[in-house]
Amino acid sequence: MSIQCEIERKRRELQYIAKLTGLSSKDTLRCSEELDELIIIYQQKIQQAQNS
Repeated sequence: MSIQCEIERKRRELQYIAKLTGLSSKDTLRCSEELDELIIIYQQKIQQAQNS
């Protein structure tokens, strides 16, 4: 699965969890942090590709 697909899947999961449990729930915050990590990985890959 590509990193873009993983990001999109996690984004949809975050929206679902936020609707279900609220924006400040532990589950929402955990999922948001996971999404942040995926985005950072994606940005690093883009930066590496540009520096090559």
